[in-house]
Amino acid sequence: MHSNGTLGYWVNYRNSLVEGFCYFVPYNGRTIGFMKNYSVETDQEKVINITSSVIENYSIYYNAELDTYEAIGNISFISDDEEIIVVSVQDLELSISNEEYDISNIRINDWVKIEIKGLIFWDEGIY
Repeated sequence: MHSNGTLGYWVNYRNSLVEGFCYFVPYNGRTIGFMKNYSVETDQEKVINITSSVIENYSIYYNAELDTYEAIGNISFISDDEEIIVVSVQDLELSISNEEYDISNIRINDWVKIEIKGLIFWDEGIY
């Protein structure tokens, strides 16, 4: 059981940019399979930092020592009330709310460097 109350698994994973460790929550309690592909939504336990980036190249790095991720991506969505942003890191999207981090100075298409702790994958149940 995760600290957020969900039942899932701590897993090693790999996508097109990074290999690392995350918490995986299976769709509707289904059993997960070894070396299978899953379509997932992402979440994070904590946003540690967001800064502007002069680098305009998608990247993500897992720091096993600190159990954090540093990613560079661009802002692909800002809600009408400016309370939620989406940082796109190639095929990975991170949603961040104003409650998690002050996002008031971030604009659409800005390139940012973000540091998060506790990456969580939610299985969408798509086969």
